[in-house]
Amino acid sequence: MIAKIRAVDALRCGVVVGLSGGADSVALLFALLEVLGGGVYAVHVNHNMRGEASDGDEEFVRELCGRLGVPLKVVAVSFDRFSEEAAREARYAAFEITRVEFGAECIAVGHNLDDNAETVIMNLCRGAGLKGLCGIPAVNGRVVRPLIDVTRGEIEEFLLEKDIEYRHDTSNAGNDFTRNRVRNLVIPVLEREVNSSARAVIAKNASGLRDDEDYLHGVALEAFERGVSGGERLGLCVWLLLGLHVAIAGRVVRVAISEVLGGAAVDISAAHVADVLRLAREGHSGRRICLPGVVVSREYDVLFFSADYEEYAGFSYALAEDSSTFVSEISADVSISYDEARTGCTKAFSCDKIREPLFLRTRLPGDRISFKNKDGRVFTKKLQDYFTDEKIPKSERDRMPLLAHGSDILWVIATGRVNARYEADAGEKLYITLEGENFE
Repeated sequence: MIAKIRAVDALRCGVVVGLSGGADSVALLFALLEVLGGGVYAVHVNHNMRGEASDGDEEFVRELCGRLGVPLKVVAVSFDRFSEEAAREARYAAFEITRVEFGAECIAVGHNLDDNAETVIMNLCRGAGLKGLCGIPAVNGRVVRPLIDVTRGEIEEFLLEKDIEYRHDTSNAGNDFTRNRVRNLVIPVLEREVNSSARAVIAKNASGLRDDEDYLHGVALEAFERGVSGGERLGLCVWLLLGLHVAIAGRVVRVAISEVLGGAAVDISAAHVADVLRLAREGHSGRRICLPGVVVSREYDVLFFSADYEEYAGFSYALAEDSSTFVSEISADVSISYDEARTGCTKAFSCDKIREPLFLRTRLPGDRISFKNKDGRVFTKKLQDYFTDEKIPKSERDRMPLLAHGSDILWVIATGRVNARYEADAGEKLYITLEGENFE
C-alpha cells in the first residue's frame, strides 16, 4: 500500500489528516507517519449524529493521537437535521481552520479507489458531464488524497498486517444512504455479472477522463481570453462563442460564470449552459436570462454576465453660468463659460438658441436630438432611436451623461454627437467644459 501513496511531494511541508477513526483515515495516518516521519497533524470532527458511537470515535482518536504523539484538534458540530452535504461542508471547514492553526501546507483525507469508483457511478446516474465522470481528484487545492489509488481491500490488509485497530462505522453496512447502496448493491452486481475488476477499471477510466477534461478546460480558457471584453461587466463576443465547438463553447460559458461569481459554488446545470448558448445563437439584443446567481444579457453582438441586476436611478445636475458643478457619477467638473480658453473636453453651442437652464443628466422619456441630412436639412429623432441606430447597449443607456436643454439633447458626451439645431454659428458661443481624468 505504501508504494501507491500519492502526492508525497505536496505532503512534505506539513499535513493535517482528517481522522474519523475509521479504517481509511487510520491507515492514512499510519502511512504518512511511516513515509514522512514528522510534520503530521490530525483533526477529528464529531458530528454528534450517532450518539454514543460518535463519542466513542472521538475517544478512540484522542487516545490514538496521544499514543502516537500526533497533535490533534477536535471540533464538535451539531445538526438539527441530517444532511450529507451540510456535514461535508462543516467537516472541510474544520479541516481548513485546523490547517491554518497548525501552519500545515495541506489537508489529507482518506478517499480510496473504491470511493472513486462509487463516485463515478453516482455521478453517471445523476447525469453528470465529463467533469463528474472524472471522479475524485487526487489533489484539489490544498486537499490531497494519498490513498486514491489504493483499494479498500489493500487498506484493510495493511491494517491487519500491522495489527492496527480502528473504529467500525456500523452505518456503512446499511443501505440508508445512496453511496452505501452503490457500494453494497450495485458494485457487487457489476463485479459478479460484468467485470470482476469493475472498481479498478472504473477508477482507471476516470483518471484518463480527467486528462481529457484538463485539456478541454485549457482550450476553453484560451478561447475565453480571446472573446472576453473588459469594463464594469464581463462580456463575451457572440460570434467567437458561436464559432467554437459546442464542447468548448459550453466550457467557456462556465468559465465566464465562474469569473463573475469569483469561483463561488452555484448549481449551473447543462440546461443552463444550453440556455446561454441559445441566447447567443437565437436571441435578439435586449433579451436576458436569469441563472442561479447570475444574469446573462445580450446586447447586440456581446453577451454580458452579471452577478446581479439592478435598475439604475440616473442623475440630474442643473448647470449655472460662470461656475463649476462636480458630477460625482462621472467624476468630472462641468462648467459653462463664454471664454473659449478652457482645458478639458469642450463643446461650443449657439447662445441665441438657448433660453432655458441647461442640465447634465441621464435620459428621460421624450428626449430627442436633431441631425442634418446630406442636403443640409435638419430632422429630429427620438434619443431612443439614435441609441438603437448607434448600437449602444441598453445597460449603458441609462448611465450615459447628456447635456440637455429641456427635452432637447444638445450633446451625447460618450459619442461626441452634438444637436444640429444648437451648433455654434457666427454669433456668440456658449462653451460647456468637462474636466476630469476621463475627459481631456
